Amino acid sequence: MSYSAIPDQPPNYPPAEEGQSRERQFGDNVPDDFKYSVDVASCELPVRQLFIRKVYSLLTIQLMASVLVGYIVRSSDPILTWTLENPWILIVNLFASIGFMVAAFFKARSYPVNLALLGGFTVFESFTLGIACAFVESTVVIEAILLTLIIFIGLTLFAFQTKYDFISWQGTLGMILWGLIGWGFIMIFFPGNKGIENVYSFIGAIVFSVYIIIDTQKIMKTCHLDDEVIATISLYLDIINLFLFILRLLNNNREN
Repeated sequence: MSYSAIPDQPPNYPPAEEGQSRERQFGDNVPDDFKYSVDVASCELPVRQLFIRKVYSLLTIQLMASVLVGYIVRSSDPILTWTLENPWILIVNLFASIGFMVAAFFKARSYPVNLALLGGFTVFESFTLGIACAFVESTVVIEAILLTLIIFIGLTLFAFQTKYDFISWQGTLGMILWGLIGWGFIMIFFPGNKGIENVYSFIGAIVFSVYIIIDTQKIMKTCHLDDEVIATISLYLDIINLFLFILRLLNNNREN
């Protein structure tokens, strides 16, 4: 009986295609299954720092784009005239903004689709901001931007250093937020009382200030490593809403 010789070397297999890689090529080498199952707090310091850098880099780009688009909209008489003559565009813009945001949440881990959806959401949201700022003096807008920036930086530093868990406030704050939404809806039909508007705006600014702390702590503790788009949108909405409430307060005081 004869036996065939055992080959000296194993057979050569074709290299795996790029699409078969389990690592997502977006500035890290962390496998996707690890990202989906492990929260940021359980990771080593370099991994946490990488995630935080991604979130705040995206947030910075969002805010800079919002300032640019908002300035263009606010400074363009043709755009403002066209919008005032066609108010339905604001409704379309609102639904487009919500649509892109919801899609970005559903596709938050699908790179680069998530970044494209994040960009679309930012553009539509920035258009609304530009229209909102068009009816306010430039000095008031600048004051609101600077004040929002100072508050955001201060609250972010506080959230990174405090040992108190503000995430436990999320349920209570959510109920207060729904109360604010209902209050704002009622104020549409009964406008004109500056005192009530100031109280409403002050409470709104406090609510979203606390949300900044909560969402910052969630970035450090409960988010997964592939949730940078979700974390960025959450912080962006906190900042934008804080800005709008501060803008309303400053504008009311300037008119008085």
